[in-house]
Amino acid sequence: MSREAGTGERTDFATYVYARWPDMVGGLEDEGVAADEARLAVAEALLGRRSSWPRRSRDEDVDVTLWAEIRERAALPPTGQPAPHGVRPYDPHDGPEDWFARAEARRGARRRRGAVRVAVGVLVLAVLAAGWQWWASIPPAPEVRKEANSLPVVWYAAGELHLEDVVVELPGIDTFVADGSGAAAVLRNGETVRIDEDGDVTTIDDPPDALDEEPDPPRFVAITQYDVVLQAAPVAGGGWAYLLDSSRRDGATDAVRRSESGRRALVVCRAELDCAPAVTVVAADGAIRLR
Repeated sequence: MSREAGTGERTDFATYVYARWPDMVGGLEDEGVAADEARLAVAEALLGRRSSWPRRSRDEDVDVTLWAEIRERAALPPTGQPAPHGVRPYDPHDGPEDWFARAEARRGARRRRGAVRVAVGVLVLAVLAAGWQWWASIPPAPEVRKEANSLPVVWYAAGELHLEDVVVELPGIDTFVADGSGAAAVLRNGETVRIDEDGDVTTIDDPPDALDEEPDPPRFVAITQYDVVLQAAPVAGGGWAYLLDSSRRDGATDAVRRSESGRRALVVCRAELDCAPAVTVVAADGAIRLR
């Protein structure tokens, strides 16, 4: 990535990268992260945001959400605070260019490893099946379409997983959680996969702990006496999103199905009693899941 400014959205992105690079790297190092790991964590997080930068920089506080993702990549706990300022001055001999190249190479390597796993699995199964009929039964790669997420969290409905900028057709998801800029999921066939921000699906052997843990969100204070929390999921940058059903008192009897008389709504709370207005869910007739 050249430091010379281009035009439009890339100029804005490059300007942000060079302005915040030393503070983000320095902030991680001040918390004990090794120098190379700090630079790679910042580069990978920034690289994952590049394609969606115009919308993100317009619709969210990128200093907060990006810093949360960088800290997660560096195995540091979230703070809900923006990235630090004034940690250190910019050093032209310690810029982001080489680290962006390394991050891009690592990203490509992950995709190649996923492709190799799939190819090996296909080969083994083909040998066991010993026939061309098996090849005809190989499922097609998941379809991916560009579509901005209308909600501030990853969600699933009608066999489609909605990430920040893409929708992945992936029927058979048993459970899922947000994982960095993508998601991790367990399929009904027992396979564990990661879906990256571009919609690429790869098999993984080391799923995030959150995939096996029940979330423990803060108690939500209902807007009305009929609001029941069906599901909750953490929000990037801190806070929780709550999926509400306003039609019944006992959410356990109707975990995620929409009733005929009620409505689904999503409420984001950054802290207790600090919640944004409820947003009515109209997608997929309201029948959505947050995990």
